[in-house]
Amino acid sequence: MEPLEVAPAPGAGLRWLTGMALAFTTFMVFLAVGCLGALLTRDLDGPQVMSALVVGVVGALGTTAGLRGVRALRAAAHPVVALRLDADGVHLHEGAGIPDLPDDVAWTTLPWPWIASVTHTSFDLAASKRLGADKALDCLRFALFDDDLLDQPRFESPTSTVLAEWLGLTPRQVRATLLGEKGAVEHQQVLAWLRRHRPDLAVLTGATAPWSTRASADRWPDSPRVAVVGAHGRLGRRVVEALARREPAPPIAVVRNEAHRAPLERLGAEVRMLDLEAQGAGAVACTLRGCAAVVHVATPSPAHVVEGALRAGVQRLVVVPGGWDGDEQVAVAARSGLAWTAFRPSALTDLPASGEVDLGLDVTPGPVSRADLAEVVAASIRDEDSVGAAWAITGVAPPR
Repeated sequence: MEPLEVAPAPGAGLRWLTGMALAFTTFMVFLAVGCLGALLTRDLDGPQVMSALVVGVVGALGTTAGLRGVRALRAAAHPVVALRLDADGVHLHEGAGIPDLPDDVAWTTLPWPWIASVTHTSFDLAASKRLGADKALDCLRFALFDDDLLDQPRFESPTSTVLAEWLGLTPRQVRATLLGEKGAVEHQQVLAWLRRHRPDLAVLTGATAPWSTRASADRWPDSPRVAVVGAHGRLGRRVVEALARREPAPPIAVVRNEAHRAPLERLGAEVRMLDLEAQGAGAVACTLRGCAAVVHVATPSPAHVVEGALRAGVQRLVVVPGGWDGDEQVAVAARSGLAWTAFRPSALTDLPASGEVDLGLDVTPGPVSRADLAEVVAASIRDEDSVGAAWAITGVAPPR
């Protein structure tokens, strides 16, 4: 595995300044040499000698200042390595903009087993200016299964503070984040390296900041694994059944009670145990590892599910809100950064499937059978047109 080292490329403005500094230094060298030559080879009177000395001193001082400027600009044009990828993991230089920072303080290493996914996010110009940049920026974020694996940052910069606030990241998460100019070759090199050497790692691209509902996966698998959180419920079981019929890969049923395992396995599901209320996002990420989509039909808020899904590289989220906080559940999904969809009936029934529902943004929500809703949920997994909206749904009364 060939390592990859990434350093920010100098901008056109920096190259222009370097050229100007070289031109200035060259002019000052000629000025100083010319004055010295005049003093040595010509018969000058007193005022002329003084003028030549003054101009020569100015030329010498200008040459010294110019050489220092050229050295500083050339050093800036060849910055320290900001990121290294190798067989051991990802190595990020936290203090790339801080001079004379010891290497043992500046570097953060993320071993590959820690990393759940990589997100490539774009900022618009307005957001980039908030970070002190005059051009649009891109952001590479290495999401971990458990942020507690990283220590708190050893130092903070104004940029990292603003970045944390803007993206809603913790200080630990900022340590695993790299900024660069939008469309930077360096970021494309990183993504290409990951595709070639770490094809098992989920890479999400196309998101904008704040996190977009249209974030898409670099690779949508031919046989995506779909997890159902709350699979033991009356709706959850029907969603598992529908997915088992529709998808080539067995659905993953996420439940917290071991007693629910056997019935769900008989439906064709792989069962994974998780207690949403007692376990954190790290446990959710481990449970969802390998999944491309997650369906949330459990009563608790999907907040933990969303955070764990992002860490695990999940790309798709379908929510059927329940309980008194349905609006908040939809809001959590909308802010998630995943390609999300919500379905909002007014009530659920146990009537047999009719095969027909009314669905739309301007439809008045009404009762719908769990069997019909489960089919709609399963069908929406691959339906791009349903992404980014909370759909009202109601059953269709049979004709009289």
